Amino acid sequence: MGASVPPPYGAQDHAVELARSAQLRATPRSAHRALRPSRGAAAYYRRTARKRVRRATAIEFLPLHREAGRRYGVAWRLLASIHRQETAFSAASTTYHGLNDFGCCAGPMQFNVTNGPVSTWKLYRDAFRAGGRPKRYPHRTRHHPSIYDDFDAIMAAAALLRDSGAGTSLDERAWQAAYSYYGHDLYGVTYANEVLARAVAWERDGFCPNCAVDPSLVDQFDDAYGRAVRRELTADDRRREKLKERRRRAAARARRARTRRARRERAASERAARQPPARIRPSKPPRADDDAAVKPPAPPATPADTTTTPADITPTATTPAPAPPPAPCSAIEKLLGDCR
Repeated sequence: MGASVPPPYGAQDHAVELARSAQLRATPRSAHRALRPSRGAAAYYRRTARKRVRRATAIEFLPLHREAGRRYGVAWRLLASIHRQETAFSAASTTYHGLNDFGCCAGPMQFNVTNGPVSTWKLYRDAFRAGGRPKRYPHRTRHHPSIYDDFDAIMAAAALLRDSGAGTSLDERAWQAAYSYYGHDLYGVTYANEVLARAVAWERDGFCPNCAVDPSLVDQFDDAYGRAVRRELTADDRRREKLKERRRRAAARARRARTRRARRERAASERAARQPPARIRPSKPPRADDDAAVKPPAPPATPADTTTTPADITPTATTPAPAPPPAPCSAIEKLLGDCR
């Protein structure tokens, strides 16, 4: 299998790299992580790690790993170990079509295509422009970039690991990059431990695609880096659970207060509905003895005529009543002379 001479890394490629780096810095951290659901992840990666692959098939990918590592300054064994961890060197059933078992990622390096607003794959899909594409390699697609093209996917993974802090050494920065490649959760710690342990074993003992991961190396990486991260994640989980519990209790108190208020309002409305309507009492008529006490209001005074004077006003004399006629005299009164 031959490889073409890579073109020089010129100013145009450098401009592309600067633009992608600026876009990455402007993107929230959660948008460019290759996040996956934690549920079922352990079982999925156990199946991938145990899957037997032909050594000749695995070796065909090594030039791609080396080219990507050289172009982006990361350890090629780290790239190869992630390739083994994700799809068993592109041998997983969903490598070249559709999405994975979790419905989020695709391709040989399992790039996330559903997170966002800008997915991880969209951020790094043009990374292949920095490398020299071999004439022949497994599953070369017709159009580029393609998430199902092994060269495009491996170059994008190298750029992502470089931006996550990985270098040419299998050290703490490489562990942190592998941890970020999977996602920041508890299984991500296990993922990073296994990836680095496999890469270190290949560096120490030679490339062995079907060799099991050395448990002692896994423990060493966990003691050095994983335990502190796991402790921090557990503390964060406890804080989130406490915050969630406080919010749940506050919401329950608010619901109880609304229920009590509604009950009081309903009881008040029911009491008001049971009470008879108020009767209007008629006013009492005035009593007879109150007539004397209550004097009628005096009539308004009539204004005097300005054309008359007090001297012209003559008091009206009162006419005496006529005297009754004298009774007729009797005969004796006439003899005595008392009656006339």
